[in-house]
Amino acid sequence: MKKSIATLAAAMFCCGLLAGPAAAATYSLTYSGPLTIAEDGYFHYADIVDFSLAGAITDVNVMVDIEHYWPEDLDIYLAHSLTGEKGTWKYVQLYNQEQGGAIQENLNVLFNDQATTSITDAAPPYGLGSYQPTSNPESGRSNLLTDYNGDLAAGIWSLVLFDNASPDIGTLQSFRVDIDTAGVPQTAVPLPGAVVFLGSGLGALVGVRRSRQK
Repeated sequence: MKKSIATLAAAMFCCGLLAGPAAAATYSLTYSGPLTIAEDGYFHYADIVDFSLAGAITDVNVMVDIEHYWPEDLDIYLAHSLTGEKGTWKYVQLYNQEQGGAIQENLNVLFNDQATTSITDAAPPYGLGSYQPTSNPESGRSNLLTDYNGDLAAGIWSLVLFDNASPDIGTLQSFRVDIDTAGVPQTAVPLPGAVVFLGSGLGALVGVRRSRQK
C-alpha cells in the first residue's frame, strides 16, 4: 500500500504538470501532537503531508514545541521528500544533544538560519526564541535549512526525533514548518484541483513508522 501511494504521488508530479505557473507564496504547516518520544532505539516521525503546495522553496523555518525531562538526550531533524520513497529524503539536523538539565524543560524555539544565536550557544530553559540549528560535526549532517532552497515545497515534511539515553522520555506537543516559495516554470507545477485533493488524501495514509533511509 505504501509503495503504491508513493508511486501514485510520483506519477502525479511527473505526469500532471499542466497547470499554469505558480506565484510566490508563504505556507505554514502544523503538526499537532502529542507524540511520545521514547528511548526505545527507534526514530520517531511526525509527518505533515501536503501535495498541494506550489513553487520552489526560498526559505524554511521550523517551530518546535517539546517537553522533555532531559533535552540533551535528543537529536532532532527536519526531513522532506516529494514522494515518501526510500532514498528520496533530504535531512537537516536542528538539534544535537545540546546542554540540558535534570528538570522538566520546554524546548519551544524557532529554528531559523537567519537567527543571530546558535542553539549551541543558548542556555536552557530555552523558552520562546529564535536560534540557528546545530549538528554533530562528526556526522557530516547539514544544519542548514537553506539546503532546501530550490526544492519543490510539496510532499511530506517530517520532524524526526531520537532519544539517545534512558530512562527519560519526552513529548512532542507540536511543530510547524514555515515555507516561502517563488514562482516556478509551468513544467514544475503540481497538479491542481481534484487530483491534488486525491493525492493529499492518499498521501495522508503514509504511516508514522515506516522504513526510511537516513
